[in-house]
Amino acid sequence: MAYISLYRKWRSQNFEEIIGQEPIMQTLKNAIKNGRISHAYLFSGPRGTGKTSTARILAKALNCEKGPTTEPCGKCDRCTKIRDGHAVDVIEIDAASNRGIDEIRDLREKVRYSPVEGRYKVYIIDEVHMLTPEAFNALLKTLEEPPSHVIFILATTEPQRVPLTILSRCQRLDFRRIPNAKIIDQLKAIASKEKYSIEEGALSLIARNSEGSMRDAISLLDQLISYCEGNVTHDDVATLLGTAGADSLFELGEAIGKSDTARSLELVNRFVLEGKSVPQVTKDALNHLRHILLAKLGSKSVIEETTEHIEKLKAQAGLFDEKELKDIIRVMSRAETDMRWHPQSRLVLEVAVIDVCSRDRKEKVSDPAGEKKAPVSENSYLKIKELLDKTKEDVTVRSETRQQDKVVEVKAGGNGLLDKVRVNWQKVLDQVKKKSINGFISLHEGVPLKAESGQVVIGFKKGYAFHKFRLEEQVNRSVVEDAIKNVINEDLKILCVIQEDDADTSASAKKISVNDLADIFSGKIMKKI
Repeated sequence: MAYISLYRKWRSQNFEEIIGQEPIMQTLKNAIKNGRISHAYLFSGPRGTGKTSTARILAKALNCEKGPTTEPCGKCDRCTKIRDGHAVDVIEIDAASNRGIDEIRDLREKVRYSPVEGRYKVYIIDEVHMLTPEAFNALLKTLEEPPSHVIFILATTEPQRVPLTILSRCQRLDFRRIPNAKIIDQLKAIASKEKYSIEEGALSLIARNSEGSMRDAISLLDQLISYCEGNVTHDDVATLLGTAGADSLFELGEAIGKSDTARSLELVNRFVLEGKSVPQVTKDALNHLRHILLAKLGSKSVIEETTEHIEKLKAQAGLFDEKELKDIIRVMSRAETDMRWHPQSRLVLEVAVIDVCSRDRKEKVSDPAGEKKAPVSENSYLKIKELLDKTKEDVTVRSETRQQDKVVEVKAGGNGLLDKVRVNWQKVLDQVKKKSINGFISLHEGVPLKAESGQVVIGFKKGYAFHKFRLEEQVNRSVVEDAIKNVINEDLKILCVIQEDDADTSASAKKISVNDLADIFSGKIMKKI
């Protein structure tokens, strides 16, 4: 007999075997008991959480020779045919490859015929969000008023792409990601029945990387069994996934905690030499830092790790204060985002590591715990402008706050619209970030140069043409223009240009004194360079 993969061999065959979806199973069982079966269901949720398995179990429960029943026997002819995919009354359709109107018209013609063997004809349409708009329209009437012997079960990982007209005709059941603890228990049971041994740490790493998907976890276990030919260790899982092992992550956490730049870079180099995926290592490092922060805050119950691992996290948390950890996580998160478009992911990680290891420890310790400096405000801007009016010269002011670095450029005697755009620029960036991360990254590299006649000119330095072109794409352009409209209530179109010359840095440009800036932003001077 041909080999059957573990996720198929151990697919759930009754409601009790579905892991982590107890409310949904109870809903379906009660519906069967009380004769309240809906004519159409929508099963939505992440991949590998039991949507298709539940659809087949429901089909068995309705068509079993002992049914309708909440406990299909799994042995009768109807149950075995449904299990093996041979039942003529249970039709599974992959909407990704049968997404056109012709397929749905064919379905609409066939639903009129009575079931051949069972009580119901059950149509399971997987990845239903892939149907074309025309196909959805063709399905509408049939879905709303199907014959009494027909039940539709639509499954999707992206319910937001299913038209509201379809959603309103279905009873929707949302499948959740499966908790790591339940994935680990299931993997233990499968490994035991398959007569393979697997370390506790390996189980934890598999569960964490499956991201709530039981199918992904079992598939990875299947791959590991082939790789290890027996005993599966934590290092085996880390090697196969290209992730950083727990010990390596603790080493990196200690190096960052002690601001040891050289050691941190050595670890990054080691990850690369070992063939680790740099984006995956960055993701693992972020997750490790998150766990350190949670341990420091006393939220140990949120960390799905062994007791020994959590104690080590708690000990390492002593190397950081809370604000440091949050700042480090922000830097590493930004690096993970940058890797999506930067061709040299290793360079991005190295720069991020240098940044977090080069932080000024003394400055952070000396600040009172709850002290916060105010961000750049409109009042601060007006004070700057008042100082500028005295000098009557062009200046550039760099305001360095604890929350963010922000450049505010104001030209004495300049037009009010440009001033309004510049002082609210950070708010515009924040709004764009919520809608388009690519638009945000590109807009972040630009500077508003001119604003008049319903248009704002955004300048980019030489060598930044990539960001200019990306911001000119219609989807990003619309997001930016909408953000400007929402923030400053001005309907401005954007024009992107490449600056021929750098900003004016001549000695004749009179600068505002450091003391003036400290007064404006309620700050204190730490060091003069």
